[in-house]
Amino acid sequence: MHVQHLQIAHPFVLSDPEWIALESIEEETRHFIFDETMLHSLQDRGLVESDGTIWRVTQSGQKRLSNRD
Repeated sequence: MHVQHLQIAHPFVLSDPEWIALESIEEETRHFIFDETMLHSLQDRGLVESDGTIWRVTQSGQKRLSNRD
């Protein structure tokens, strides 16, 4: 396997920063350390949603979090 292949995002694999961001959103962290790019990446994968001001973890995101425990 080439190293370059490891850099390609897989839809069912979350990186550590993505896990941290997802957990932070679930816990309604007041100081979110990631930028909008991370939020939109998680949104594109169906793990979070926004009502315009507040980000929430979706059911799919909840399943991913509970399966990781």
